[in-house]
Amino acid sequence: MSADSPAVPGAGKPVAVFENDQAGVDAVDVYEITARLEASGVSDRTARKRHGAKDVFDYAHSLVQVRAVTRVADNQESWVSRDELLEAVRRGIVLILGAILGGLTATVMAANTREVLIAGIGAWIIGQSVSGIVWSHASDGQVHRGVARGTGATILIMLVLACCMLISLAIPGRDGSLAGLVMAWVGYSCVVSMLIILGRSWYLLRILAVAVPIVALALLLGHGAATVIVLSVAVLVLAAVTLALVRHLRASSERRLFGRGGWGAAVAPAAQAAFLAAALSLALTRLPDWEGTALVVATVVAAASTDPALVLMRQRLIWSSKRTPLLRNAARNARTLTMAISAAIVVISASASMIVVVFLVDDSRTATTVLVAAAFSSLATTATTLAAFGLPGGGVLFAGGACLSAGTWIGAGNMPGLLVAVAFLCAGLGVLLMHVSDPRTYA
Repeated sequence: MSADSPAVPGAGKPVAVFENDQAGVDAVDVYEITARLEASGVSDRTARKRHGAKDVFDYAHSLVQVRAVTRVADNQESWVSRDELLEAVRRGIVLILGAILGGLTATVMAANTREVLIAGIGAWIIGQSVSGIVWSHASDGQVHRGVARGTGATILIMLVLACCMLISLAIPGRDGSLAGLVMAWVGYSCVVSMLIILGRSWYLLRILAVAVPIVALALLLGHGAATVIVLSVAVLVLAAVTLALVRHLRASSERRLFGRGGWGAAVAPAAQAAFLAAALSLALTRLPDWEGTALVVATVVAAASTDPALVLMRQRLIWSSKRTPLLRNAARNARTLTMAISAAIVVISASASMIVVVFLVDDSRTATTVLVAAAFSSLATTATTLAAFGLPGGGVLFAGGACLSAGTWIGAGNMPGLLVAVAFLCAGLGVLLMHVSDPRTYA
């Protein structure tokens, strides 16, 4: 074993067990093939008796040819998978259109901006929790089980929210509109997160592309039946996405909606979303209503632009690692690529925030709003990137950094808040650089 060959994989995961003739597939060098063989139980004696090699290392050399054949086939493809990139773009558009539809619907159901914020944040956090449950099973190759468990969690959540709505209706002076809005938005967020994992972004995009213009036009024209139109469209959209999920469950071989396992995976994404929501709420307390609206819009745009950038980043790292013969070179290339693409992701998300804020805020205090939007979107992007590369705890930590930065901005002023944000941003990039040095974290 050489000094630059890995002994254990990143993130504390066990070394994968491979069939002997497949041990060279996607390996970085002959040393990694040797490690895979040894982890699979191949000893020097086994290599001599069964494979005619002197030892495990010699047997690993014979498998390099398998790896080379695989890489020749891979080299025929571009380092950017167009289908995956388009899927990421569609997910971003679905996110934006869904936020617009939710916001427009909330304007006719909620009494004030505070209720809209409560409903949106609740849907965000709970939707992320359900998504975490689904991904915990999907990452083990059990997508259908993950969707079934996510559906079970959604049913339980909706039952709790329904009880809350009934209680609010029973209280004198309460109309239950907020509870109804939260229930509808949470249900939509949970179902859509599962449909996206199932690759139904085209279906969602077609529905929202029809629904959003109808709702926006009804509100802009001030039609007398605008409220009825908006609510009817929202109900139809919710019914359409729910029906798509039900059809999948009926066709799936996994019918158990409730079971053990996967619930712990909801904690990290929920905590990350909660910290980011708290940071956004703190920032909104210091901004006027119109600037606060612009900040929310900018945040959604930045989040939507992050997904395609992450797909490009992961594909570029995989493409580079497959063409690098030594692990030390793969690690160096990975760090260089990560610095460049991470900087690009932050610049893109921050620029999107700035552009939206500049166009929507016609005020001499625009600079403050731009500063807050850029800092928040950068830290949110850092947290999302760390979580996407297998560090959910890091995502929570740096989402907490966004919350701390917002609190510092409120309590101590612009410059201290900016310094805290920059410190967390640099630390997050450093953690990511160390993590991607092992190609198995993104292979």
